[in-house]
Amino acid sequence: MMQQTSFDPNALTMRLRRLASLDTTVFDEVRSDGGSTVPAIVVAVVSTFLFGLGGWLWWLFADLPDSGDVFVKSMILGSIFSLILWAVAVALTYVMLTTVFRARADINELIRVMGFAAAPLALGVLMFIPELEFGIALTAVALFFGANVIAIQSVTDAVAGKVLAAAGVGFLVWAVVLGFFVGDENAYAPGIFVFDTGVEIMKAIGEINSFF
Repeated sequence: MMQQTSFDPNALTMRLRRLASLDTTVFDEVRSDGGSTVPAIVVAVVSTFLFGLGGWLWWLFADLPDSGDVFVKSMILGSIFSLILWAVAVALTYVMLTTVFRARADINELIRVMGFAAAPLALGVLMFIPELEFGIALTAVALFFGANVIAIQSVTDAVAGKVLAAAGVGFLVWAVVLGFFVGDENAYAPGIFVFDTGVEIMKAIGEINSFF
């Protein structure tokens, strides 16, 4: 297997291209490659911020008010909160596999494969495309979850059902807690989560326009 002793942008780019072409053997490579820990975290960080950027661009293209405020709250703070919850999801997945299901798993391997599994979130940067915004955002999240299931399976001897359950717990915490950060007026969560606040504001604007 490929061993990396330092950050190699070319190797990272090649692996991401392979993931984009649905080559999931990338997970088998990175799980035992200690040099892939930093690249995996970079993938998770960049993909999350692109997801957040997509939500902000949707807000901007929808011509909703306070886009600067949303940039700070959703894209910057929301992406940071999302990354923290991603780390929590990794930890919960490890606990589920090793403590609940008594299966083999290594936390460092999980960080590496789940970092690369966050790559599909980057698709959310295209959320600004009219008529396709929600579908793109939903696809990004669905692929994110699916990639996590495949990634986790590569580092454990747990059966498929238990892998799905472990991945589901981590994903549920990530999604539910971020959902709590979103209200009718503020969205401290990235990407698809801004829709809730945006739709409420659209309704309010519509009511004001109809009033006049």
